[in-house]
Amino acid sequence: MINVVSHPLVQEELAKLRSPGIDSADFRRGMIKIGRWISYEFAETLQTEEFEVETPLGTSKGIRIKDKNDFVVVNVLRAAIPLVDGILRVFPNAKCGVVGAWRRDKPPFPVEVNYIKLPEIKDKIVVVADPMLATGNTMTKILKRIKETDKPSRLVVFSIIAAEEGLKKVSLEHPDVEIYTCAVEKELNPDGYIIPGLGDAGDKAFGKPCG
Repeated sequence: MINVVSHPLVQEELAKLRSPGIDSADFRRGMIKIGRWISYEFAETLQTEEFEVETPLGTSKGIRIKDKNDFVVVNVLRAAIPLVDGILRVFPNAKCGVVGAWRRDKPPFPVEVNYIKLPEIKDKIVVVADPMLATGNTMTKILKRIKETDKPSRLVVFSIIAAEEGLKKVSLEHPDVEIYTCAVEKELNPDGYIIPGLGDAGDKAFGKPCG
């Protein structure tokens, strides 16, 4: 299932992130905001229950979100760090996992997952955060490794921009996975980057690595 978060505040922030002149601090702040807003959208799908609230003048009905504390957020290094920051501001009790993955620069862009550290995920809602879902090679490999670890109750991807090619690949190989993104784009360049996209999210957030 693919869900596009089209709220005007999200789309306005995404337009700012696309700017080649944005500085790293503003880029990180924008990703944090989008992480929050995607989380609010996702929260609409969580189970709730009614309960009675005692007020100073009587009682009222309220709701509580039943499964909001059954979260694991998986941070795909390094680009997802500010996106995860935004998610954790909405779900502060979430546990966190970390994945280090490396994609080769030439087609067919094979991927190596060289580091993965997860908390208990059995029967949890597992959200994998990665700003750019391009070829889908990295994400499908990460999802496979997560499923080999244990069985979550829900497996979800949060991205900022997704390419049609990547969405098709993930949906084909992992049809049970829910995907939340803010834009779907048709084209990848020869280097496997989304067009028009926003450039390299990791470099824009933290600077281009040397060497």
